Amino acid sequence: PLRVTFSAGVAEWSLGMDTGSLLEKADTALYQAKNQGRNLVVIADTHSVQVPQRRTLPPSPSQTYQAPVVLVVDDDPNICRLLQIWLVDAGYRVEIAQSGFEALQRIVQGGIDVALIDILMPELSGIDVLDQIRRIGPEPAVIMTTAFGSEQIAVNAIRHGADDYLRKPIDRQELLVVLERTLTNLRLQRENAALQRRLEQKRRELEAEIKHAAQIQAEMLPQQMPRLPGYTIAARCIPARDVGGDFYDWHFPAPHLLNLTFGDVMGKGMSAALLMTTTRAVIRSVARETSPEVNMRYAVNALYADLDRTSSFVTLCHSQLNLNTHTLAFVDAGHGLGFIRRHGGQFDRLEPRGAPLGIFSQEPYRQGETVLNPGDAFILFSDGLLDPWPALAKDPFLINELLEDGMRATAIVDRLLALPALLGPLTDDLTVVVLVRDLTPEDSV
Repeated sequence: PLRVTFSAGVAEWSLGMDTGSLLEKADTALYQAKNQGRNLVVIADTHSVQVPQRRTLPPSPSQTYQAPVVLVVDDDPNICRLLQIWLVDAGYRVEIAQSGFEALQRIVQGGIDVALIDILMPELSGIDVLDQIRRIGPEPAVIMTTAFGSEQIAVNAIRHGADDYLRKPIDRQELLVVLERTLTNLRLQRENAALQRRLEQKRRELEAEIKHAAQIQAEMLPQQMPRLPGYTIAARCIPARDVGGDFYDWHFPAPHLLNLTFGDVMGKGMSAALLMTTTRAVIRSVARETSPEVNMRYAVNALYADLDRTSSFVTLCHSQLNLNTHTLAFVDAGHGLGFIRRHGGQFDRLEPRGAPLGIFSQEPYRQGETVLNPGDAFILFSDGLLDPWPALAKDPFLINELLEDGMRATAIVDRLLALPALLGPLTDDLTVVVLVRDLTPEDSV
């Protein structure tokens, strides 16, 4: 038989005994001897014809590449060698560092999955090594080893960023269990990090798409104020998000006619923006020299099926100004947030009113008409102005108290848009359109 004798124990191998069992007994005896601080004595009887060899199959290149890499950091070379034997036998790739400085030099090169670090080392302690590793990043995973058996030391190591700890003397089975648990957590962390990176990439791509959509949406709104002899016109649209559902539009179906449309699509964000684009395109295509009442019937026929299928609706105010007669004709489809401020401070509601588009397929929209006199202002706004000012939701015409005679369209828009900044954050799309008939010199006197 082959007999290996240590100062702390004897491991004996005889014919028929498994070689791996002898090696494990020898490893355990060696570690116990070293842990007790005794000198190592090895005596081998060569009665055996052949010294037993560790029987392992050579790993394939793919297995070698995939095996986790464990860095053993301990100033005791015998402990390093023992842990290396155990870990290699368990299928891990193992590297050795016998000082904290050597460990850090290797870790910064990358490729280490788990580091087994002894807490008590000269020059640079295990805690110091751990601190510097965590300054670099979350990897590698770190398992601290300590011979003191103090729970407080282990808790302190965890607070410094260790993933787990082992008490010396290290038990082989406990080592493998803790190591596998740590690697499982590390794999989950890496998968989560990969998912976070993919989500971040998708978020950046989505943000870029939304910004591009917002740019397109902004460019679809009228870019220049029309030239209206005897009138000033101003408009602003501020989406609560990058894109929104509010819109305004104007065009001239005839030299003396201005078609002005103001819409507010249900909801906010991308879905509202898509519906807004469709609604705007339909209104522009059907709004001819015909009256707003006729134009609205064409719009309902074109939009109702899509609105009903998506359970959506649109509030709309479609108006037409005759520059020759100063007659303003309009249809209010559930919008309700508009009025005419007369010179002198009085105001007129936009009557009659109908239901929003998408509610009824055969809504009998009726047209209202009025005449804009010098100094009168036609004011339309969206419900984004109501949220920061609750009282306005009950009586939208409180806005009239903020206005003065002689204000031009741009001044009125600027004053109304200042309300959200003064009263609270913008929680909904905010749009304001103002058309003012200029005062004549005689009216100004």
